[in-house]
Amino acid sequence: MKISCRKKIAVDSKKDAVIIPVYKNIRSLRTITGKKIDDELQNIIQSDYFNFDEKESKSFYIDVNKKLKKIYIIHVPKEKGEARFYMELGAKTASIFKKDKIYSFSLISFEDIYNEKKDLYITKAFLEGFMFNDYTFDKYKSKKSPEHNFEAEVITAMPKLKKYIDDNADNWNAVFDNINIMKDLVNTPANYLKPYDFAEFVKNNLPKNIDLTIWDEKEILNNNMNLLHAVGKGSVNKPYFLKLTYNGNKESSNNIALIGKGITFDSGGYSLKPAASMAHMKDDMAGAALMYALTKLIAELNLKININTYIPLAENLIGSNSLFVGDVITSASSKTVEILNTDAEGRLIMADALYLATKTDPEIIIDAATLTGACVVALGPYCAGIFSNRKFLSKQISDISYEVAEDVWELPLYADYEQGITSTVADFTNMSTFAREGGAIHAALFLKQFIDNYPWLHIDMAGPAYMEKNHPIFGKEATGFGLRLLFHFLNTHYTEGVNERY
Repeated sequence: MKISCRKKIAVDSKKDAVIIPVYKNIRSLRTITGKKIDDELQNIIQSDYFNFDEKESKSFYIDVNKKLKKIYIIHVPKEKGEARFYMELGAKTASIFKKDKIYSFSLISFEDIYNEKKDLYITKAFLEGFMFNDYTFDKYKSKKSPEHNFEAEVITAMPKLKKYIDDNADNWNAVFDNINIMKDLVNTPANYLKPYDFAEFVKNNLPKNIDLTIWDEKEILNNNMNLLHAVGKGSVNKPYFLKLTYNGNKESSNNIALIGKGITFDSGGYSLKPAASMAHMKDDMAGAALMYALTKLIAELNLKININTYIPLAENLIGSNSLFVGDVITSASSKTVEILNTDAEGRLIMADALYLATKTDPEIIIDAATLTGACVVALGPYCAGIFSNRKFLSKQISDISYEVAEDVWELPLYADYEQGITSTVADFTNMSTFAREGGAIHAALFLKQFIDNYPWLHIDMAGPAYMEKNHPIFGKEATGFGLRLLFHFLNTHYTEGVNERY
């Protein structure tokens, strides 16, 4: 979305429409709207036409220089609220504009409405919500949606806000360009996005300042990634492994390890899923899409940080060479795993990648995966589970989660539960012997065995990565969940120098 900022009055806008936030008994806005708009605005909000219901939106026309101009008024609380309120308002407004075929608009800044000169987050949050809704995936439809690019012109009387938007709007667009790439990957049907296809897409869509290593099946075996190979060997579409390296801070040896689960389709293998549970298993590579898009974004913005990203890719299918229940596999770390359930495959491919990540002595290891249905049962579809072996990491990511409206909740790593993944014939089992109890916790405890006690943050995003129920900000299907959360986290706590959030 093209974003600009102007010090002008709304009556001079050349856009398709003007958005004016209002609250009950709002003062005159003449200095920023112009007298003609303000007079009509006051008549509207004092009439029965506008009720001041939560997030209410109404429109009207005025005659400006013999041309009709459409004005949208949207209700906001009298006192400024949290960022997510304005994100929801932006998403709702984008839906209205798409229906009304409005493609460019001027927006009276929320900061001007509130006379807020310090916390410049409100207009940005509204635009973020708008950009989340400004997404369509119709690649495989015979009838495409008409292409359009929204243009947003923020109108303000505040020089500080104008500078803030001028300095950062391009970065906001870079964030959402990568969110949309992530959404496209997750929404792509599995017959068009096999492990090889994912690897080729990454190869052909990387900034020049990222080094890429691709291992095929032979190289996976040569590097003892036997868990990854075991999961993917039953498919005719063999597994791949990607490593992306970005050295944005050549003066430091510090580095961050990112790992994303890349199961491009999950049938459950011989522990076959029910048909209903298999319907959206094209989304089981959302963690891989997230870590690829996050690394790409960091490199495009040239952040002063070093990143190593590990993406294991496989299809989990039934075949003549598929993994069997009861098999024992030796991992890359030399620890052995007894397979109790072939549908607990994500933790297997992640285990080999986590072990490999320890070899660069990282400051922190972060993994993201659509790992367990148990996490969705525990937290619902809108919230991801987080696990960490360092309390301060859980606190940091939770605080940022609240700010960016991407919800997470910490779940425990009870040491006593490790007995549930202890095998009688191998070092560990890949499925808890506690049956269905604490499934997300046992999966996290399994991953913990492969991190060598490095600072570690695990995100089980099985719920919010792909929504079957409509979310007020992210909508349905692929959401792009996690990119803003992790970008802000890394930019705040691990990037050298002072950086704007984005």
